[in-house]
Amino acid sequence: MAEFNKSGRVKMRLGEQLVAAGLLTADALQDALKRAREEDQRLGEYLVSAGIVTEAQVLQAVASQLQVPVYNREAFPIDEKLRSVIPAEFARRHRVVPLCMRSGVLCVGLLDAHDFQTLDKIEEIAHCQMEPVLCLKKDFVRLFTAVYGEYSAVGEMLDNAAGAAETSPVQTAVQSAVKDQELEGDVSEAFVIKLVNMIIAEALKAGASDIHINPEKTEIKVRYRVEGLLRRASTIPVSMGSAVASRIKIMSNMDISETRLPQDGRFTVKAEGREVNIRVSTLPTTYGENIVLRLLDSRSGIIYDLPKLGMNQADYATITRCIRKPYGMILSTGPTGSGKSSSLYAILKMLNREDVNVITLEDPVEYRLPGVRQVQLNVRAGMTFSSGLRSILRQDPDIIMVGEIRDKETAEIAVQAAMTGHLVLSTLHTNDALSAVYRLVDMGVPSYLVTSVLLCTFAQRLVRTICPNCRQEYVPAEGMLRDLGLKPEDGPFYHGAGCPQCGGTGYAGRMAIFEVMPMSEEINQMVLKGESMQTVYRHALENGLHTMRRDAADKIRAGLTTCEEALRVTMA
Repeated sequence: MAEFNKSGRVKMRLGEQLVAAGLLTADALQDALKRAREEDQRLGEYLVSAGIVTEAQVLQAVASQLQVPVYNREAFPIDEKLRSVIPAEFARRHRVVPLCMRSGVLCVGLLDAHDFQTLDKIEEIAHCQMEPVLCLKKDFVRLFTAVYGEYSAVGEMLDNAAGAAETSPVQTAVQSAVKDQELEGDVSEAFVIKLVNMIIAEALKAGASDIHINPEKTEIKVRYRVEGLLRRASTIPVSMGSAVASRIKIMSNMDISETRLPQDGRFTVKAEGREVNIRVSTLPTTYGENIVLRLLDSRSGIIYDLPKLGMNQADYATITRCIRKPYGMILSTGPTGSGKSSSLYAILKMLNREDVNVITLEDPVEYRLPGVRQVQLNVRAGMTFSSGLRSILRQDPDIIMVGEIRDKETAEIAVQAAMTGHLVLSTLHTNDALSAVYRLVDMGVPSYLVTSVLLCTFAQRLVRTICPNCRQEYVPAEGMLRDLGLKPEDGPFYHGAGCPQCGGTGYAGRMAIFEVMPMSEEINQMVLKGESMQTVYRHALENGLHTMRRDAADKIRAGLTTCEEALRVTMA
Protein backbone atom coordinates (compact mmCIF):
# COMPACT_ATOMS: atom_id res chain seq x y z
CA MET A 1 0.00 0.00 0.00
CA ALA A 2 1.61 3.23 -1.17
CA GLU A 3 3.05 5.39 1.60
CA PHE A 4 0.66 3.87 4.12
CA ASN A 5 1.75 1.10 6.43
CA LYS A 6 -1.08 -0.28 8.53
CA SER A 7 1.22 -1.65 11.17
CA GLY A 8 3.32 0.38 13.52
CA ARG A 9 2.16 3.76 12.29
CA VAL A 10 -0.05 4.77 15.22
CA LYS A 11 2.28 6.72 17.43
CA MET A 12 -0.36 8.51 19.47
CA ARG A 13 -4.04 7.68 19.97
CA LEU A 14 -6.77 10.06 18.85
CA GLY A 15 -7.61 11.18 22.38
CA GLU A 16 -3.97 11.85 23.16
CA GLN A 17 -3.69 13.87 19.92
CA LEU A 18 -6.67 16.02 20.92
CA VAL A 19 -5.26 16.56 24.42
CA ALA A 20 -1.86 17.47 22.96
CA ALA A 21 -3.57 19.95 20.62
CA GLY A 22 -5.32 21.57 23.58
CA LEU A 23 -8.80 20.58 22.39
CA LEU A 24 -9.46 18.31 25.40
CA THR A 25 -8.28 18.06 28.96
CA ALA A 26 -7.11 14.70 30.31
CA ASP A 27 -10.18 14.50 32.59
CA ALA A 28 -12.53 15.37 29.71
CA LEU A 29 -10.90 12.64 27.62
CA GLN A 30 -11.50 9.98 30.27
CA ASP A 31 -15.13 11.07 30.64
CA ALA A 32 -15.58 11.04 26.83
CA LEU A 33 -14.06 7.54 26.54
CA LYS A 34 -16.47 6.26 29.19
CA ARG A 35 -19.52 7.82 27.54
CA ALA A 36 -18.45 6.64 24.06
CA ARG A 37 -18.23 3.05 25.36
CA GLU A 38 -21.67 3.37 26.98
CA GLU A 39 -23.20 4.61 23.72
CA ASP A 40 -21.27 2.08 21.60
CA GLN A 41 -19.56 4.82 19.58
CA ARG A 42 -16.01 5.53 18.55
CA LEU A 43 -14.40 8.33 20.48
CA GLY A 44 -14.35 10.69 17.49
CA GLU A 45 -18.03 10.05 16.70
CA TYR A 46 -19.03 10.77 20.29
CA LEU A 47 -16.96 13.96 20.56
CA VAL A 48 -18.47 15.38 17.35
CA SER A 49 -22.07 14.38 18.21
CA ALA A 50 -21.66 15.92 21.69
CA GLY A 51 -20.33 19.16 20.19
CA ILE A 52 -17.06 18.94 22.11
CA VAL A 53 -14.91 19.15 18.98
CA THR A 54 -15.68 19.66 15.29
CA GLU A 55 -15.51 17.02 12.57
CA ALA A 56 -12.61 18.92 10.96
CA GLN A 57 -10.60 18.83 14.19
CA VAL A 58 -11.12 15.08 14.58
CA LEU A 59 -10.25 14.53 10.92
CA GLN A 60 -7.01 16.47 11.26
CA ALA A 61 -6.08 14.49 14.38
CA VAL A 62 -6.80 11.16 12.68
CA ALA A 63 -4.84 12.22 9.60
CA SER A 64 -1.88 13.16 11.78
CA GLN A 65 -2.25 9.93 13.73
CA LEU A 66 -2.19 7.74 10.61
CA GLN A 67 0.02 10.09 8.57
CA VAL A 68 -2.43 10.29 5.66
CA PRO A 69 -3.41 13.43 3.71
CA VAL A 70 -6.66 15.37 4.12
CA TYR A 71 -8.66 16.08 0.98
CA ASN A 72 -8.53 19.45 -0.71
CA ARG A 73 -9.68 20.25 -4.24
CA GLU A 74 -6.37 21.63 -5.51
CA ALA A 75 -4.25 18.69 -4.36
CA PHE A 76 -6.67 15.97 -5.47
CA PRO A 77 -8.60 16.94 -8.65
CA ILE A 78 -11.13 14.24 -9.42
CA ASP A 79 -11.00 12.07 -12.54
CA GLU A 80 -14.54 10.85 -13.26
CA LYS A 81 -13.19 8.14 -15.60
CA LEU A 82 -11.97 6.26 -12.53
CA ARG A 83 -15.55 5.37 -11.61
CA SER A 84 -15.03 2.09 -13.49
CA VAL A 85 -12.07 1.15 -11.26
CA ILE A 86 -14.20 0.79 -8.10
CA PRO A 87 -17.79 -0.48 -8.59
CA ALA A 88 -20.44 2.01 -7.44
CA GLU A 89 -22.14 -0.49 -5.14
CA PHE A 90 -18.85 -1.27 -3.36
CA ALA A 91 -18.01 2.45 -3.13
CA ARG A 92 -21.37 3.31 -1.58
CA ARG A 93 -21.35 0.39 0.87
CA HIS A 94 -17.81 1.09 2.10
CA ARG A 95 -18.01 4.87 1.69
CA VAL A 96 -15.00 5.32 -0.60
CA VAL A 97 -14.55 7.27 -3.85
CA PRO A 98 -11.67 7.22 -6.40
CA LEU A 99 -10.08 10.65 -6.83
CA CYS A 100 -7.10 10.52 -9.18
CA MET A 101 -4.16 8.40 -10.29
CA ARG A 102 -0.57 9.43 -9.50
CA SER A 103 2.38 7.43 -10.83
CA GLY A 104 0.29 4.27 -10.85
CA VAL A 105 -1.06 4.89 -7.33
CA LEU A 106 -4.83 5.33 -6.92
CA CYS A 107 -5.79 8.14 -4.51
CA VAL A 108 -9.05 7.17 -2.78
CA GLY A 109 -11.21 9.50 -0.69
CA LEU A 110 -12.76 7.89 2.38
CA LEU A 111 -14.34 8.60 5.74
CA ASP A 112 -12.67 5.86 7.79
CA ALA A 113 -8.96 5.21 7.33
CA HIS A 114 -9.00 2.62 10.14
CA ASP A 115 -10.97 0.14 8.00
CA PHE A 116 -7.86 -1.71 6.85
CA GLN A 117 -9.85 -4.61 5.42
CA THR A 118 -11.60 -2.25 2.97
CA LEU A 119 -8.29 -0.65 2.02
CA ASP A 120 -6.87 -4.08 1.15
CA LYS A 121 -10.00 -4.93 -0.83
CA ILE A 122 -9.69 -1.72 -2.89
CA GLU A 123 -6.18 -2.73 -3.98
CA GLU A 124 -7.49 -6.15 -4.99
CA ILE A 125 -10.35 -4.60 -7.02
CA ALA A 126 -8.28 -1.83 -8.62
CA HIS A 127 -5.22 -4.04 -9.27
CA CYS A 128 -2.91 -1.27 -8.16
CA GLN A 129 -1.55 0.41 -5.06
CA MET A 130 -3.80 2.94 -3.32
CA GLU A 131 -3.29 5.97 -1.10
CA PRO A 132 -6.09 6.82 1.37
CA VAL A 133 -7.23 10.46 1.56
CA LEU A 134 -9.41 11.44 4.52
CA CYS A 135 -12.52 13.53 3.71
CA LEU A 136 -15.03 15.55 5.65
CA LYS A 137 -18.52 14.12 5.27
CA LYS A 138 -19.73 17.11 3.20
CA ASP A 139 -16.71 16.83 0.87
CA PHE A 140 -17.17 13.08 0.52
CA VAL A 141 -20.85 13.46 -0.44
CA ARG A 142 -19.97 16.01 -3.14
CA LEU A 143 -17.15 13.84 -4.47
CA PHE A 144 -19.25 10.69 -4.54
CA THR A 145 -22.07 12.54 -6.32
CA ALA A 146 -19.66 13.93 -8.90
CA VAL A 147 -18.17 10.49 -9.68
CA TYR A 148 -21.10 8.09 -9.29
CA GLY A 149 -24.24 10.22 -9.03
CA GLU A 150 -26.50 10.93 -6.05
CA TYR A 151 -25.08 9.85 -2.70
CA SER A 152 -27.94 8.77 -0.47
CA ALA A 153 -28.01 8.19 3.25
CA VAL A 154 -31.15 6.14 2.56
CA GLY A 155 -29.05 3.55 0.75
CA GLU A 156 -26.51 3.72 3.56
CA MET A 157 -29.29 3.09 6.08
CA LEU A 158 -30.59 0.10 4.14
CA ASP A 159 -27.07 -1.31 3.96
CA ASN A 160 -26.81 -0.93 7.73
CA ALA A 161 -30.24 -2.23 8.72
CA ALA A 162 -29.36 -1.96 12.38
CA GLY A 163 -29.58 1.80 12.00
CA ALA A 164 -25.90 2.71 11.80
CA ALA A 165 -26.48 5.53 9.33
CA GLU A 166 -25.67 8.99 10.62
CA THR A 167 -28.71 11.00 11.72
CA SER A 168 -28.62 14.49 10.28
CA PRO A 169 -30.12 17.60 11.94
CA VAL A 170 -32.64 17.80 9.11
CA GLN A 171 -33.74 14.21 9.67
CA THR A 172 -34.09 14.81 13.41
CA ALA A 173 -36.22 17.87 12.72
CA VAL A 174 -38.45 15.92 10.34
CA GLN A 175 -38.85 13.10 12.86
CA SER A 176 -39.94 15.49 15.60
CA ALA A 177 -42.19 17.60 13.40
CA VAL A 178 -44.50 15.05 11.76
CA LYS A 179 -47.63 15.17 13.88
CA ASP A 180 -49.40 11.93 13.21
CA GLN A 181 -50.11 8.60 14.83
CA GLU A 182 -46.87 6.71 15.41
CA LEU A 183 -46.71 3.01 14.60
CA GLU A 184 -45.73 1.03 17.67
CA GLY A 185 -44.62 -2.45 18.54
CA ASP A 186 -42.74 -4.19 15.76
CA VAL A 187 -39.12 -3.19 15.18
CA SER A 188 -39.65 -3.35 11.41
CA GLU A 189 -42.37 -0.73 11.73
CA ALA A 190 -39.99 1.57 13.57
CA PHE A 191 -37.45 1.00 10.80
CA VAL A 192 -40.01 1.98 8.14
CA ILE A 193 -40.81 5.18 10.08
CA LYS A 194 -37.12 6.05 10.17
CA LEU A 195 -36.71 5.17 6.49
CA VAL A 196 -39.56 7.43 5.32
CA ASN A 197 -38.30 10.26 7.54
CA MET A 198 -34.85 9.90 6.02
CA ILE A 199 -36.20 9.91 2.45
CA ILE A 200 -37.94 13.22 3.19
CA ALA A 201 -34.91 14.63 5.00
CA GLU A 202 -32.58 13.71 2.13
CA ALA A 203 -34.93 15.37 -0.36
CA LEU A 204 -35.00 18.57 1.68
CA LYS A 205 -31.21 18.63 1.93
CA ALA A 206 -30.94 18.10 -1.82
CA GLY A 207 -33.30 21.01 -2.50
CA ALA A 208 -35.80 18.71 -4.23
CA SER A 209 -39.23 19.89 -5.31
CA ASP A 210 -40.68 16.37 -5.60
CA ILE A 211 -40.05 12.84 -4.36
CA HIS A 212 -41.00 9.96 -6.68
CA ILE A 213 -41.35 6.45 -5.24
CA ASN A 214 -41.63 4.19 -8.28
CA PRO A 215 -42.29 0.44 -7.85
CA GLU A 216 -40.82 -1.87 -10.47
CA LYS A 217 -40.57 -5.64 -10.83
CA THR A 218 -37.34 -6.17 -8.89
CA GLU A 219 -36.92 -2.93 -6.92
CA ILE A 220 -38.53 0.33 -5.85
CA LYS A 221 -36.74 3.42 -7.13
CA VAL A 222 -36.66 6.62 -5.10
CA ARG A 223 -36.00 9.68 -7.26
CA TYR A 224 -35.77 13.38 -6.42
CA ARG A 225 -36.64 16.21 -8.79
CA VAL A 226 -33.84 18.72 -8.31
CA GLU A 227 -33.62 21.88 -10.43
CA GLY A 228 -36.31 20.53 -12.73
CA LEU A 229 -34.76 17.12 -13.49
CA LEU A 230 -35.38 13.75 -11.86
CA ARG A 231 -32.36 11.95 -10.51
CA ARG A 232 -32.14 8.58 -8.82
CA ALA A 233 -31.52 8.80 -5.09
CA SER A 234 -31.78 5.26 -3.74
CA THR A 235 -33.44 1.88 -4.08
CA ILE A 236 -35.85 0.19 -1.66
CA PRO A 237 -36.39 -3.58 -1.59
CA VAL A 238 -39.70 -4.68 -3.14
CA SER A 239 -40.60 -6.39 0.14
CA MET A 240 -40.79 -2.99 1.85
CA GLY A 241 -43.03 -1.34 -0.73
CA SER A 242 -46.38 -1.84 0.97
CA ALA A 243 -44.98 -0.82 4.38
CA VAL A 244 -43.53 2.42 2.98
CA ALA A 245 -46.79 3.18 1.14
CA SER A 246 -48.83 2.56 4.31
CA ARG A 247 -46.57 4.81 6.37
CA ILE A 248 -46.90 7.68 3.90
CA LYS A 249 -50.69 7.17 3.77
CA ILE A 250 -50.92 7.38 7.58
CA MET A 251 -48.95 10.64 7.54
CA SER A 252 -51.24 12.01 4.80
CA ASN A 253 -54.55 10.92 6.39
CA MET A 254 -55.34 8.52 3.56
CA ASP A 255 -57.13 5.16 3.66
CA ILE A 256 -54.34 2.59 4.06
CA SER A 257 -56.67 -0.27 3.11
CA GLU A 258 -57.44 1.21 -0.31
CA THR A 259 -54.79 0.22 -2.85
CA ARG A 260 -56.92 -0.01 -6.02
CA LEU A 261 -57.85 3.67 -6.41
CA PRO A 262 -55.77 6.88 -6.61
CA GLN A 263 -55.70 8.97 -3.43
CA ASP A 264 -54.54 12.46 -2.51
CA GLY A 265 -53.46 13.82 0.87
CA ARG A 266 -51.07 16.18 2.59
CA PHE A 267 -49.06 16.77 5.75
CA THR A 268 -46.60 19.35 7.09
CA VAL A 269 -43.09 19.11 8.49
CA LYS A 270 -40.76 21.68 10.01
CA ALA A 271 -37.08 21.45 9.25
CA GLU A 272 -34.19 23.89 9.69
CA GLY A 273 -36.53 26.64 10.85
CA ARG A 274 -38.89 26.45 7.90
CA GLU A 275 -42.28 24.88 7.33
CA VAL A 276 -42.72 22.54 4.37
CA ASN A 277 -46.14 21.48 3.14
CA ILE A 278 -46.07 18.09 1.44
CA ARG A 279 -48.79 17.08 -1.01
CA VAL A 280 -49.07 13.36 -1.65
CA SER A 281 -50.57 11.51 -4.60
CA THR A 282 -50.82 7.72 -4.97
CA LEU A 283 -51.57 5.85 -8.18
CA PRO A 284 -52.08 2.06 -8.53
CA THR A 285 -49.67 0.52 -11.08
CA THR A 286 -48.76 -3.00 -12.20
CA TYR A 287 -46.10 -3.47 -9.52
CA GLY A 288 -47.67 -1.49 -6.69
CA GLU A 289 -48.65 2.03 -5.72
CA ASN A 290 -46.67 4.82 -7.35
CA ILE A 291 -46.26 7.69 -4.87
CA VAL A 292 -45.31 11.30 -5.60
CA LEU A 293 -44.69 13.80 -2.81
CA ARG A 294 -44.61 17.51 -3.73
CA LEU A 295 -42.50 19.58 -1.35
CA LEU A 296 -43.85 23.11 -0.99
CA ASP A 297 -41.51 25.33 0.97
CA SER A 298 -43.29 28.02 2.99
CA ARG A 299 -40.16 30.04 3.79
CA SER A 300 -41.03 33.55 4.87
CA GLY A 301 -39.24 36.59 3.56
CA ILE A 302 -37.64 34.97 0.51
CA ILE A 303 -39.61 36.72 -2.23
CA TYR A 304 -37.38 38.08 -4.95
CA ASP A 305 -38.15 40.89 -7.36
CA LEU A 306 -38.68 40.13 -11.04
CA PRO A 307 -35.23 41.26 -12.27
CA LYS A 308 -33.57 38.99 -9.71
CA LEU A 309 -35.74 36.11 -10.96
CA GLY A 310 -34.35 36.76 -14.45
CA MET A 311 -36.66 39.29 -16.13
CA ASN A 312 -34.95 41.82 -18.41
CA GLN A 313 -35.47 45.55 -17.93
CA ALA A 314 -37.76 46.03 -20.97
CA ASP A 315 -40.17 43.28 -19.87
CA TYR A 316 -40.00 44.49 -16.28
CA ALA A 317 -41.01 47.99 -17.44
CA THR A 318 -43.99 46.47 -19.31
CA ILE A 319 -45.16 44.56 -16.23
CA THR A 320 -44.71 47.67 -14.06
CA ARG A 321 -46.88 49.74 -16.41
CA CYS A 322 -49.64 47.11 -16.37
CA ILE A 323 -49.83 46.68 -12.61
CA ARG A 324 -50.25 50.44 -12.17
CA LYS A 325 -53.68 50.13 -13.79
CA PRO A 326 -56.51 50.26 -11.20
CA TYR A 327 -58.29 47.24 -12.64
CA GLY A 328 -57.85 44.46 -15.18
CA MET A 329 -56.24 41.03 -15.35
CA ILE A 330 -52.63 39.82 -15.57
CA LEU A 331 -51.97 36.15 -16.30
CA SER A 332 -48.81 34.12 -15.71
CA THR A 333 -48.52 30.94 -17.78
CA GLY A 334 -46.33 27.88 -17.90
CA PRO A 335 -46.24 24.25 -16.78
CA THR A 336 -46.10 23.07 -13.18
CA GLY A 337 -42.78 23.98 -11.58
CA SER A 338 -41.93 26.80 -13.97
CA GLY A 339 -41.86 29.50 -11.26
CA LYS A 340 -45.25 31.12 -11.96
CA SER A 341 -46.10 31.52 -8.27
CA SER A 342 -42.74 33.11 -7.49
CA SER A 343 -43.33 35.72 -10.21
CA LEU A 344 -46.84 36.51 -8.97
CA TYR A 345 -45.55 36.90 -5.43
CA ALA A 346 -42.90 39.30 -6.74
CA ILE A 347 -45.70 41.36 -8.31
CA LEU A 348 -47.76 41.22 -5.11
CA LYS A 349 -44.74 42.45 -3.20
CA MET A 350 -44.64 45.50 -5.51
CA LEU A 351 -48.39 46.12 -5.07
CA ASN A 352 -48.62 45.51 -1.33
CA ARG A 353 -49.21 48.91 0.31
CA GLU A 354 -51.02 50.17 3.36
CA ASP A 355 -53.76 51.85 1.29
CA VAL A 356 -54.85 48.73 -0.65
CA ASN A 357 -56.57 45.50 0.38
CA VAL A 358 -54.81 42.49 -1.13
CA ILE A 359 -56.38 39.01 -0.83
CA THR A 360 -55.09 35.75 -2.29
CA LEU A 361 -56.75 32.37 -2.82
CA GLU A 362 -54.13 29.63 -3.06
CA ASP A 363 -53.71 25.85 -3.09
CA PRO A 364 -51.61 25.79 -0.97
CA VAL A 365 -50.21 29.05 0.44
CA GLU A 366 -46.55 28.78 -0.61
CA TYR A 367 -45.10 32.02 0.80
CA ARG A 368 -46.17 34.23 3.68
CA LEU A 369 -46.65 37.89 2.76
CA PRO A 370 -47.13 40.30 5.71
CA GLY A 371 -50.09 42.59 5.17
CA VAL A 372 -51.78 40.29 2.65
CA ARG A 373 -54.86 38.23 3.50
CA GLN A 374 -53.96 34.75 2.24
CA VAL A 375 -56.70 32.13 1.96
CA GLN A 376 -55.99 28.39 1.80
CA LEU A 377 -58.17 26.28 -0.50
CA ASN A 378 -60.10 23.46 1.20
CA VAL A 379 -61.88 21.32 -1.38
CA ARG A 380 -63.09 18.77 1.20
CA ALA A 381 -64.88 21.52 3.10
CA GLY A 382 -66.34 22.97 -0.10
CA MET A 383 -63.86 25.84 -0.51
CA THR A 384 -62.96 25.73 -4.22
CA PHE A 385 -61.41 28.45 -6.38
CA SER A 386 -64.83 29.51 -7.65
CA SER A 387 -66.63 29.52 -4.27
CA GLY A 388 -63.64 31.10 -2.54
CA LEU A 389 -63.43 33.81 -5.18
CA ARG A 390 -67.09 34.71 -4.61
CA SER A 391 -66.40 35.07 -0.88
CA ILE A 392 -63.31 37.18 -1.49
CA LEU A 393 -65.31 39.65 -3.57
CA ARG A 394 -67.45 40.37 -0.48
CA GLN A 395 -64.30 41.38 1.45
CA ASP A 396 -63.84 44.71 -0.41
CA PRO A 397 -60.55 43.78 -2.12
CA ASP A 398 -58.51 46.06 -4.37
CA ILE A 399 -56.17 43.35 -5.63
CA ILE A 400 -56.97 39.64 -5.92
CA MET A 401 -54.58 36.81 -6.63
CA VAL A 402 -56.17 33.48 -7.65
CA GLY A 403 -53.71 30.61 -7.58
CA GLU A 404 -54.99 29.05 -10.79
CA ILE A 405 -57.91 29.38 -13.22
CA ARG A 406 -58.94 25.75 -13.71
CA ASP A 407 -62.49 25.89 -15.04
CA LYS A 408 -65.10 28.05 -16.77
CA GLU A 409 -66.78 29.13 -13.53
CA THR A 410 -63.56 30.45 -11.98
CA ALA A 411 -62.61 32.14 -15.27
CA GLU A 412 -65.97 33.93 -15.50
CA ILE A 413 -65.84 35.15 -11.88
CA ALA A 414 -62.25 36.34 -12.30
CA VAL A 415 -63.12 38.25 -15.48
CA GLN A 416 -66.16 39.82 -13.83
CA ALA A 417 -63.99 40.89 -10.88
CA ALA A 418 -61.48 42.47 -13.27
CA MET A 419 -64.31 44.35 -14.98
CA THR A 420 -65.69 45.78 -11.73
CA GLY A 421 -62.69 47.65 -10.39
CA HIS A 422 -60.32 44.94 -9.20
CA LEU A 423 -56.82 44.06 -10.33
CA VAL A 424 -56.76 40.26 -10.73
CA LEU A 425 -53.62 38.15 -10.93
CA SER A 426 -53.76 34.45 -11.78
CA THR A 427 -52.06 31.54 -13.59
CA LEU A 428 -52.94 29.25 -16.48
CA HIS A 429 -51.29 26.12 -17.81
CA THR A 430 -50.41 27.13 -21.38
CA ASN A 431 -47.23 26.93 -23.46
CA ASP A 432 -46.75 30.61 -24.24
CA ALA A 433 -48.10 34.06 -23.42
CA LEU A 434 -50.55 34.33 -26.33
CA SER A 435 -52.10 30.91 -25.66
CA ALA A 436 -53.57 32.29 -22.41
CA VAL A 437 -55.91 34.53 -24.42
CA TYR A 438 -57.25 31.65 -26.48
CA ARG A 439 -57.42 29.37 -23.44
CA LEU A 440 -59.87 31.75 -21.73
CA VAL A 441 -61.97 31.85 -24.90
CA ASP A 442 -61.91 28.04 -25.07
CA MET A 443 -63.16 27.93 -21.47
CA GLY A 444 -66.26 29.81 -22.58
CA VAL A 445 -65.40 33.42 -21.73
CA PRO A 446 -66.54 35.66 -24.63
CA SER A 447 -63.64 37.15 -26.57
CA TYR A 448 -64.98 40.68 -26.10
CA LEU A 449 -64.75 40.25 -22.32
CA VAL A 450 -61.27 38.77 -22.51
CA THR A 451 -59.92 41.62 -24.62
CA SER A 452 -61.62 44.25 -22.45
CA VAL A 453 -60.03 43.11 -19.16
CA LEU A 454 -56.73 41.42 -20.07
CA LEU A 455 -53.80 43.81 -19.56
CA CYS A 456 -50.86 41.49 -20.06
CA THR A 457 -49.87 37.83 -20.18
CA PHE A 458 -46.43 36.42 -19.58
CA ALA A 459 -44.99 32.94 -19.94
CA GLN A 460 -41.89 31.56 -18.28
CA ARG A 461 -39.63 28.55 -17.84
CA LEU A 462 -36.74 27.83 -15.50
CA VAL A 463 -33.25 27.18 -16.86
CA ARG A 464 -30.35 25.88 -14.83
CA THR A 465 -27.45 28.29 -14.41
CA ILE A 466 -23.80 27.40 -14.94
CA CYS A 467 -21.85 26.35 -11.84
CA PRO A 468 -19.41 29.19 -11.05
CA ASN A 469 -16.82 26.74 -9.67
CA CYS A 470 -16.29 24.82 -12.92
CA ARG A 471 -17.42 27.39 -15.54
CA GLN A 472 -15.30 27.26 -18.67
CA GLU A 473 -15.46 28.19 -22.35
CA TYR A 474 -16.73 25.68 -24.88
CA VAL A 475 -17.86 25.57 -28.51
CA PRO A 476 -21.54 24.58 -28.93
CA ALA A 477 -22.69 22.69 -32.02
CA GLU A 478 -23.59 24.97 -34.91
CA GLY A 479 -27.06 23.44 -35.10
CA MET A 480 -27.82 24.47 -31.53
CA LEU A 481 -26.61 28.00 -32.14
CA ARG A 482 -28.73 28.22 -35.27
CA ASP A 483 -31.85 27.02 -33.42
CA LEU A 484 -31.32 29.74 -30.83
CA GLY A 485 -30.67 32.50 -33.37
CA LEU A 486 -27.03 32.74 -32.31
CA LYS A 487 -23.79 32.85 -34.31
CA PRO A 488 -20.29 31.63 -33.36
CA GLU A 489 -19.13 35.25 -33.21
CA ASP A 490 -21.72 35.92 -30.47
CA GLY A 491 -19.43 34.01 -28.09
CA PRO A 492 -17.51 33.20 -26.07
CA PHE A 493 -19.92 30.57 -24.79
CA TYR A 494 -19.65 28.81 -21.44
CA HIS A 495 -20.68 25.61 -19.75
CA GLY A 496 -19.88 23.81 -16.50
CA ALA A 497 -17.25 21.07 -16.75
CA GLY A 498 -18.64 19.34 -13.64
CA CYS A 499 -17.13 19.39 -10.17
CA PRO A 500 -17.88 18.14 -6.64
CA GLN A 501 -19.63 21.41 -5.76
CA CYS A 502 -22.30 20.87 -8.45
CA GLY A 503 -22.40 17.09 -8.19
CA GLY A 504 -20.78 16.75 -11.60
CA THR A 505 -23.75 18.34 -13.41
CA GLY A 506 -22.09 21.60 -14.41
CA TYR A 507 -25.09 23.55 -13.11
CA ALA A 508 -25.90 25.29 -9.83
CA GLY A 509 -29.22 27.06 -9.26
CA ARG A 510 -31.89 28.21 -11.71
CA MET A 511 -33.27 31.41 -13.17
CA ALA A 512 -36.35 32.22 -15.24
CA ILE A 513 -36.65 33.07 -18.91
CA PHE A 514 -39.69 35.16 -19.79
CA GLU A 515 -42.01 36.07 -22.66
CA VAL A 516 -44.07 39.16 -21.80
CA MET A 517 -46.93 40.20 -24.10
CA PRO A 518 -48.98 43.32 -23.33
CA MET A 519 -52.44 43.35 -24.93
CA SER A 520 -52.19 46.08 -27.57
CA GLU A 521 -55.16 47.50 -29.44
CA GLU A 522 -54.07 45.68 -32.63
CA ILE A 523 -53.91 42.31 -30.87
CA ASN A 524 -57.31 42.91 -29.25
CA GLN A 525 -58.87 43.67 -32.63
CA MET A 526 -57.34 40.55 -34.20
CA VAL A 527 -58.71 38.36 -31.40
CA LEU A 528 -62.17 39.95 -31.72
CA LYS A 529 -62.15 39.27 -35.46
CA GLY A 530 -61.42 35.60 -34.80
CA GLU A 531 -57.91 35.59 -36.29
CA SER A 532 -55.97 32.37 -35.67
CA MET A 533 -53.42 32.20 -32.87
CA GLN A 534 -50.62 31.67 -35.42
CA THR A 535 -51.58 34.90 -37.25
CA VAL A 536 -51.69 36.91 -34.03
CA TYR A 537 -48.38 35.39 -32.90
CA ARG A 538 -46.66 36.41 -36.16
CA HIS A 539 -48.00 39.94 -35.69
CA ALA A 540 -46.62 40.03 -32.12
CA LEU A 541 -43.20 38.86 -33.34
CA GLU A 542 -43.13 41.52 -36.04
CA ASN A 543 -43.89 44.11 -33.40
CA GLY A 544 -41.07 43.18 -31.08
CA LEU A 545 -42.32 40.27 -28.92
CA HIS A 546 -39.28 39.04 -26.98
CA THR A 547 -39.83 35.27 -26.88
CA MET A 548 -38.58 32.89 -24.21
CA ARG A 549 -36.07 31.47 -26.67
CA ARG A 550 -34.70 34.94 -27.40
CA ASP A 551 -34.53 35.62 -23.68
CA ALA A 552 -32.62 32.35 -23.23
CA ALA A 553 -30.23 33.40 -26.01
CA ASP A 554 -29.57 36.66 -24.16
CA LYS A 555 -28.69 34.70 -21.03
CA ILE A 556 -26.38 32.44 -23.04
CA ARG A 557 -24.54 35.51 -24.36
CA ALA A 558 -24.23 36.74 -20.78
CA GLY A 559 -22.62 33.42 -19.78
CA LEU A 560 -25.43 32.49 -17.39
CA THR A 561 -26.70 29.27 -18.99
CA THR A 562 -25.92 26.89 -21.87
CA CYS A 563 -27.34 26.22 -25.31
CA GLU A 564 -28.25 22.69 -24.27
CA GLU A 565 -30.26 23.94 -21.31
CA ALA A 566 -32.05 26.62 -23.32
CA LEU A 567 -33.13 24.12 -25.97
CA ARG A 568 -34.23 21.64 -23.31
CA VAL A 569 -36.82 23.98 -21.79
CA THR A 570 -38.05 25.89 -24.86
CA MET A 571 -40.26 24.60 -27.61
CA ALA A 572 -38.88 23.67 -31.02
